[in-house]
Amino acid sequence: MLARHWLLIAALLLPPGLARAADPPMTQDQAMALLHDGKRQEALHALDAIIAANPPDPTQALFAASQIDLQDGDWRSAKPFVKRLIKLRPASFQIWEMMVQVDQAAGDTEDCDLDIQSLHAAWQSATDPQIRSQIAFVRDHVTGPKHTLVAQQTFETGGDDSLRFLFQPLDEAGQARHLIVVQSDSATNERWRENGTIPYGTVVYHLDTTEQRADGQSVVRPYKYFLEPPGYDQVRAMVVAILAGTIKPLTGDPDPFWAGEPAK
Repeated sequence: MLARHWLLIAALLLPPGLARAADPPMTQDQAMALLHDGKRQEALHALDAIIAANPPDPTQALFAASQIDLQDGDWRSAKPFVKRLIKLRPASFQIWEMMVQVDQAAGDTEDCDLDIQSLHAAWQSATDPQIRSQIAFVRDHVTGPKHTLVAQQTFETGGDDSLRFLFQPLDEAGQARHLIVVQSDSATNERWRENGTIPYGTVVYHLDTTEQRADGQSVVRPYKYFLEPPGYDQVRAMVVAILAGTIKPLTGDPDPFWAGEPAK
């Protein structure tokens, strides 16, 4: 990692004429082909060289390199690239989504909140129907002994039946067999209102692990109830504890999928 940084710094410190004297060893399309072939490190080195050569439009290379860095947990390398992308594409939903992840990983709570505001504005102003159809954005990646989870936060929250956060294992991408969710449901709200636990108008959120079994049965294991909408950092700390196996559900045993030794 240090060697990569020194190469980038050396290239950027060259006089402008020398920095552009030779073409990059690859085009952006060739670097992307390496990435699609699963050659991540080769692709990253090629992308770094392209970015250092300062092409007229480095957007594709900056975006791809930022994605690789974020997937590798290297937010420090990703941040300057994403900042450059924001200058190039200030209304891009995908780029603001990456900046949210960068500042979340950096622990910059205030900046992350501002990023989410900019992301929300980009979502509302988008003309692409695919972006406008989004109901959530990727906020974070949470790594445990057995699984790395993609953490998503919904745009519109509130109401008796609503989803606030969803954590999905990368190794179950595209499936919904095991999830960690923070949600509200009308049955719980109505029951708690009727027995006087909460006043009418209060919405109860609960953090659950959900398991969709092969026989079609769904098993929900609640870990905590919230009488106010919980913040992300509070929820994340509980998710980390579930992955570590240091907390148990309110009733019954935890789903063994989440904690324990990784599969060999």
